[in-house]
Amino acid sequence: MEYAEVAVDAPVGAPRTFSYHVPERFPVEPGQLVWVPFGRRVAQGIVFKLAASPQVEVTRDILQPVEPSPLLDWKALRIGEWMARYYLCPLFDALALFLPPEFKAQVRAVVRVGDRLDATPGTSDGEGAVVLAELAQRGEMAEAEFAKFFTRGGARTVNRLIERGVIQRRVELPRPGRFRYECYLIPGGGFGFPELASKAAEGLPERQARLLTAVGQGNQPYPRTLANKEFGGNAAEALVGKGLLAQEWLRVEGTFPREEGVKSRLGELTLTTAQKNAAERIARGFSETSRGAKTFLLHGVTGSGKTEVYLRAIEEAVRRGKQAIFLVPEISLTPQTVERVGARFPGRVAVLHSGQRPREKFDQWWAIRDGKYDVVVGPRSALFAPLPEVGLIVIDEEHEWTYKQQDAQPRYHARTTALEMARLDKSVVVLGSATPDVETFNEASRGRHVLLNLPRRVALLPAEYEGRGSIGSDQDQSGGIVAVERGELAAAEICDMREELRQGNRSIFSRALSQGLRECTGKGQQAILFLNRRGSAPIVQCRDCGYVAHCSSCSVSLTFHSADGRLVCHRCNRRTRLPRECRECGGSRIRQLGIGTQRVVEEIRELLPGVSVERWDADATRSGLAPEEPMGRLARGETRVLVGTQMVAKGLDVPNVTLVGVVLADVGMNLPDFRAGERTFGLLCQVAGRAGRGTEPGRVVIQTYAPEHYAVAAAAAQDYLALYRWEIEARREQGNPPFNRLVHMVYQHTNRTTCQRNTSALAREFRERRGRGGLSDVEVIGPAPGIPERVRGQYRWHMTLRGRNLHRFLEGVTLGNGWAVDVDPVQVT
Repeated sequence: MEYAEVAVDAPVGAPRTFSYHVPERFPVEPGQLVWVPFGRRVAQGIVFKLAASPQVEVTRDILQPVEPSPLLDWKALRIGEWMARYYLCPLFDALALFLPPEFKAQVRAVVRVGDRLDATPGTSDGEGAVVLAELAQRGEMAEAEFAKFFTRGGARTVNRLIERGVIQRRVELPRPGRFRYECYLIPGGGFGFPELASKAAEGLPERQARLLTAVGQGNQPYPRTLANKEFGGNAAEALVGKGLLAQEWLRVEGTFPREEGVKSRLGELTLTTAQKNAAERIARGFSETSRGAKTFLLHGVTGSGKTEVYLRAIEEAVRRGKQAIFLVPEISLTPQTVERVGARFPGRVAVLHSGQRPREKFDQWWAIRDGKYDVVVGPRSALFAPLPEVGLIVIDEEHEWTYKQQDAQPRYHARTTALEMARLDKSVVVLGSATPDVETFNEASRGRHVLLNLPRRVALLPAEYEGRGSIGSDQDQSGGIVAVERGELAAAEICDMREELRQGNRSIFSRALSQGLRECTGKGQQAILFLNRRGSAPIVQCRDCGYVAHCSSCSVSLTFHSADGRLVCHRCNRRTRLPRECRECGGSRIRQLGIGTQRVVEEIRELLPGVSVERWDADATRSGLAPEEPMGRLARGETRVLVGTQMVAKGLDVPNVTLVGVVLADVGMNLPDFRAGERTFGLLCQVAGRAGRGTEPGRVVIQTYAPEHYAVAAAAAQDYLALYRWEIEARREQGNPPFNRLVHMVYQHTNRTTCQRNTSALAREFRERRGRGGLSDVEVIGPAPGIPERVRGQYRWHMTLRGRNLHRFLEGVTLGNGWAVDVDPVQVT
């Protein structure tokens, strides 16, 4: 094969490849990362396939491979191709998800004076001569730096100079993602380790003799850095020169500590009947994959023991010689998941997530590729770990929108992609949630997934206490542990904050929540308060004229953060001081309206003096607070009241938490998104599930100004089926998923008029296309301003296509710069 079809790292806008000639001096293979010329620049590319003939008559040569062997196997190439076609993105962007971390590198181009020194770039005022003189004096200069010397059109001028031979360009091709190596000393000259000690007495200088003895007695390679420190660098150099020692360079492997105490504490766990049935059904699913992928929806209430079922499924996969991927929705949940999975599979669990240091992530990726791990845990990006034989993919809290990548290409959903991977691999997928996505539950009800139910919470009892109703956590557990169904979920009550106002309560806490906090902390128990809004006050307003402080780059109001006394934009993170007077009328009556997590903490400290309170939200994590720190302090009882955003709604399992308070359930409930009610229900159910996981009964207080809202009422009753019936009927009437597909299209530009004009033009084109083709099942919704309309100085206008065959409808459509296309969006604002 003389030619290669290469997916190039360029904004080509479609899942296409480009033909290149393969030079004889370095043959390439599919999946290999290479450097190729692309237009006037050099770019990275991935060899997609080899071909006997090219797509075009004239081809250019591949410059050189980045790595000597393929980085992607055939499955990665197949999945990448599917993602590019399904999510309408460049092929390289989809395939790059499978590359090692830090492997995408930028070419460094340098320029120097060429042969035609008498030529000038034709710029005015002698600018060209001055710039060329500067370049001649320096000898070489980075192309980007050289272009800045021209006052106008630097890049175009540089290209013109190169074409005319005035200057020459040299491209430096970096090799990204290098391994770390360390030098070790080993016996040289054919000697073995024991023989070196006798050589030390043959008239060697003292330091050389001591080093030779140390290497011989160690019976293994001796670190060169240690030899230099203990005996001096000259001693090692002299012994290597005499042939008594040799040097060996070994690749440094990353070390990743694992918690291994959980299994020994619990011993052998006996499952409940529901858990056992679910685990056995999944185990049978591995034998049924010969006919295709097998997918399960594990629908279990909070605290019902879904994680133990996951672990049994992983055990079955590993027993069959397969590997498993365990996805979690948030990076903050990774540490405790790793602890539980790592305890069950000590030394065989790897972690991948964006919060790792680049070197740690790089080492971990290659260790996975080398086959050193059976299980990979992490958020959505862990789905692309280089495991050769994936037999199981577990997606915990599968309803979470964080499984969808929304801010970069490809805008994939980990759940959809995992199902396609399983279809290709003929493997098992387990989707788990207490509040499944409406579309997922609909598919399960239609038989596309096997529905498994865990309807009741469980408690862990020592085997000898089975049936006695007592949990002896400090007793001898050598006889094993039994999972026992515990009964009801935490009791929930809805507090109408309108009624609280009518009765004169101006506090952010209802009387029920205030009294509950006092009783809870008075008994030595713990509480969690949930509010999905950070900061102290979301609105800062002048009481004289009504002016509201807004971000100068975004169409959103600034939020007051009392921790640093600043106004912060939650879209672009722009910060400014709290004004002393109104910029519109000059009035001094500036007030903060609304509540956020910081204000809740302040109110709790006033209500409960001396009680330890901690805040856990995005601001806390940005300040350097590791996720495991607040979780650990809560588990140890050091924190009595934890206040947080949706981070506190997931994964926390602290038996001493008996009270959960939802400070304001209305946040996000009235957004112009058809999933707003479903999301509200999911968050409320998840946070309510943090209460009552121990021996004491739990209590949940939900504060709202809309107690009659269907999502609030269903969440208080923990009635998923009621929520599902309401949602599925509403979506059937409106034609929303799962009855139709959606493609969301957003156009961004610094000029509002241009943004509106281009979006309207495309919408008009789509409507004409629909009319010409007689496609009555395709609907064009919009265009309309985005919510918010402006973000980071860019105006946003959007529209949505709704129908069944949207990919066919979009065939042949070419979009210019500024457009972002999101297939199966989780947000349409």
